[in-house]
Amino acid sequence: MAMILASVFAGTAFADTLTLHIKTPSNIGTLRAAVYDSQKSFETRKMIAGSVGPTIKGTSVLAIENLKPGTYGIALYHDLNGNEKLDTNLFGAPNEPFGFSNNPKIGFSAPKFDAFKFKFEGAPQDLNITLNGG
Repeated sequence: MAMILASVFAGTAFADTLTLHIKTPSNIGTLRAAVYDSQKSFETRKMIAGSVGPTIKGTSVLAIENLKPGTYGIALYHDLNGNEKLDTNLFGAPNEPFGFSNNPKIGFSAPKFDAFKFKFEGAPQDLNITLNGG
């Protein structure tokens, strides 16, 4: 029986939950997170998973469920006005708070995928993200 079970589960990629803990200054609006698996998916905005949830002053929590093991990057923003997009100024700089996994230093453009990627092993995992700007 053990041999049969071992062969059934061999090579199976288990999926689990990634929990994001985001420091948020207010309870206005929602948080919107996108999961990317490469620089190309980030550049083309082809997310492989995502999550949306309310903000709570202090620390807000978002869960991304059924994520398979792999290398990913999280980009998120605090949608203050509920229009479901990251608002920017005339120069393209965000007008709403935003953040990335690994909390990379933000310059005059979005970080490269390598700066905010992380390894997800397929077991429950927590990430802390601090919002920038806005």
